[in-house]
Amino acid sequence: MKFISWLDSINSNSKNYKLYSLVSLLVLFFLILIRNPIYITTPRFWSEEQSYFELFFHFENWWEGFDALTFPTHYIFFLRVAGLLATFPELEYAPIATTIFGFMILTLPLLILFFTDCKYWDSLQKKIVLSFFLIFSCSTGEIWLTSTNVQTMIPVSSFLILLDNNLVRKSKKVIYAIILACAVITGPTTLFMAPFFLLRWIQTRHKQFLNYCVILFFFGVLHLTYFFVSRHAGLTFDGRFSSEFDPIKSFIYITSPAVIFPLFGYFVSIIYRTGLDIIHIGLDTTPYLGSPDYLGLIVKIFPSFMVAGIENIIIALVKVKILIIGFFFVAFCLIFYYEFKKADFDERAYFLSLYFYLVLLLGVLSIQGLGGFRYSYLTSFILLFYLYQRLVFNKEKIKRRLIKFLLIFSVTISIFEYYPRTISYSPDVLFGKDADWPVWSEEVALWRKNSSYKPQVWAGIKKSNGIWPARNIVATANLNEPEFWEKYGQNKKFSEEFLKILSSE
Repeated sequence: MKFISWLDSINSNSKNYKLYSLVSLLVLFFLILIRNPIYITTPRFWSEEQSYFELFFHFENWWEGFDALTFPTHYIFFLRVAGLLATFPELEYAPIATTIFGFMILTLPLLILFFTDCKYWDSLQKKIVLSFFLIFSCSTGEIWLTSTNVQTMIPVSSFLILLDNNLVRKSKKVIYAIILACAVITGPTTLFMAPFFLLRWIQTRHKQFLNYCVILFFFGVLHLTYFFVSRHAGLTFDGRFSSEFDPIKSFIYITSPAVIFPLFGYFVSIIYRTGLDIIHIGLDTTPYLGSPDYLGLIVKIFPSFMVAGIENIIIALVKVKILIIGFFFVAFCLIFYYEFKKADFDERAYFLSLYFYLVLLLGVLSIQGLGGFRYSYLTSFILLFYLYQRLVFNKEKIKRRLIKFLLIFSVTISIFEYYPRTISYSPDVLFGKDADWPVWSEEVALWRKNSSYKPQVWAGIKKSNGIWPARNIVATANLNEPEFWEKYGQNKKFSEEFLKILSSE
């Protein structure tokens, strides 16, 4: 307790504060890097990373890669930057650049926390706790040391900028403005937050927030223009707004990563999602139970003599599924209403309202409206951040104890899950022989011997291992031509298509 009190007493005016901050940051950086050593020992391209590397690898002029129309229809500036950086090292070591870039984006919020002051993070204790939320409670292997999902990572920095009204230093204003400008054109999330930046300016009348609004407006217009040009050019829209949208299924799949995951951990959220999904769709259509020809998840985990009993329990629960799902829906609504009623203006506007708004918007706009853990990185942080600052300011003992328990449990369970959460995104398995996933340098060597060969990238083939799903698709990089751009971008460029639209008008 004395150590915690000491951390709380350390602030920017304390002696040796810079030293304490530097040591804390180095420890946090170390925690990020050791999560799964294979990410460091075997740098890899993950999923769409290779497609953006293809762009810059084949274009004669580097700026053409930023002009290309390609998947997805929204613009992801930082992912393109990572693709460009990957062309600088020798080809065999190209993924090192995207790994380092992914690390930089992960650490950016930490740098904001430790090198700036705000009423929400004005002590060393608060900075460390908030960093623990980001590193442990809110993260999965899907975003770790990769630039693929940078559009879900950078909005965390935007959120911290939104909260920080301690805007005295000119250097801080300039750095914040640059981060925000890049964030607006790196995925849609920061642009979605624009109404809250406008509200912040109306509330504070601070000139810097007006500057943020101007940045959001102009770069947002650029981003929207890219989106509409992409749509006009006929680019694929990657499965959103499915005609088979199921609101109940969507509720289950969105609340699992947005509510259960940050508080109770990855595996509890999977159990919550799997259980309610089985109850919702029934035994006839569920993929979790299966005949001997299709061994479902439960058949793999539990002994055969228990499966029949589990089936009977599920059949009984299916009969009252409206009550069960309705219970969770009403419970979430009541808790949110209670917190909203008790909160002050800032908590209502920049925590609870922003949280609910982003959970709903990102969930509905995700593929088939089913959300995902990568979409919840920011919203999970907002939820835990809100609870933590309520712990600081709330005087009710019972509520303080409950919040303290939830936060301690969240960090503790996520520390135990820290490595296991990466298993689905690596060749590792908990038991048995690891999967044989490609090593980029070896793949490049094969290409050098046979120029028609397409080097494979991660993820590789992997059998299902308990609750971790199987992987059956092999992704490749074409080092002879920009295949991904030709397929999904149809060899089109933004500037050319934009001029065509203008000329037709």
